[in-house]
Amino acid sequence: MKVEVANGMKNNGASSKPDANHSWISISCIVIALGVFALAIFLIRRCRQSSQIKHEYSAVQTEGGTEKFRAENRIRNGAFLACKRNLDDNERYELTNQLNDVGYRAEKNWFTVHDRSLGAERLLTLVPLPSTCPITPCPETRDTLLELFRGLQHPYILPVLDIDFWKEGAVIVSPLNPTGSLRDLIYGSFWQEDCDKKYSARGEGLSLRTIQCLGRQIVEALMFLRSKQFPPIYHLHSGNVIIQNGVARLAGLENPLFSLPPKSPAAPETLGLGYLLFEMSAGYPLPAPPSPAHLELELERAPKVADALELIFQGTRTPTLEELIRCELFRGVELRELRGASVVQVTTAPNVLQLLDVVTNPSLPTSLLRRRHVSDDFDSWFS
Repeated sequence: MKVEVANGMKNNGASSKPDANHSWISISCIVIALGVFALAIFLIRRCRQSSQIKHEYSAVQTEGGTEKFRAENRIRNGAFLACKRNLDDNERYELTNQLNDVGYRAEKNWFTVHDRSLGAERLLTLVPLPSTCPITPCPETRDTLLELFRGLQHPYILPVLDIDFWKEGAVIVSPLNPTGSLRDLIYGSFWQEDCDKKYSARGEGLSLRTIQCLGRQIVEALMFLRSKQFPPIYHLHSGNVIIQNGVARLAGLENPLFSLPPKSPAAPETLGLGYLLFEMSAGYPLPAPPSPAHLELELERAPKVADALELIFQGTRTPTLEELIRCELFRGVELRELRGASVVQVTTAPNVLQLLDVVTNPSLPTSLLRRRHVSDDFDSWFS
């Protein structure tokens, strides 16, 4: 009996030990499960909060972006319909395509049209006239402007082939050039891309020889315009210089005639040329005159350009265009396009001179001057 009791006690002790271990394991599993459950709830709540914040932020972004897109799309669609409507009965031009926003001016619209008379593709631009436009949009003004542009035939000026006034604004027809502008050349971009995309990164500086040739050609165009009593040019920038067969051709000459606001920094001819020379060399534009550090660091590889910019921006006075072409940068540059009788010398007609006087001095009393209250006359002319 003693032996059986002893054996029973041993067996009970042996069986109680696994039960205790099992209890501890069960408790540990419950604690771990509760911890995992609490952690999961915490993480789920954090994810929901983050997702909600992200959704709200995205909704704000999407809503703002959608509204902006819709507004821009309405403007583009309106311009397209206006162009189509005005060209439907036009015997010469046929609408081909509406282009992207290839330039910086937001209110401007670009189209390609087919010139039936010559069988060529042309660039048509439509820009609203500002309230400050000094000239009256009418057939008389159109004829005078066409006569003005016919007298500006020069190898370094992009010709204006046609001009018109629609209810939506002024229309300019010019040659369609697949090379694009000087700005496209600097940034190595395709000219038909959106302006915001193709100029988002820094461009590449051009070679010294290219800067010398193109810069000298631009100076010649500016001096020719001044000899024709053209208004001062405050619209000189790389987007308004078209590159055609390696030659610079100044464009955007209608801008001062319509009093369109210039691109910042607005500067007269010589200073504008200085900004342009810096961009051609450094690969990016300046918002203000270059500092000595700009000239030393950015133009280290082009000391002739730095010397010219120092003369323009840091001299005791701004040099004239004639003085500028005598500097070392432009000395010895060959202008093959000016050989012979390539520049047509045409006497400026009195009505053209009168229009230029109106643009330069809008206080002159003349029928070309745009009256402040022209809404009735303007609408009746287009009706």
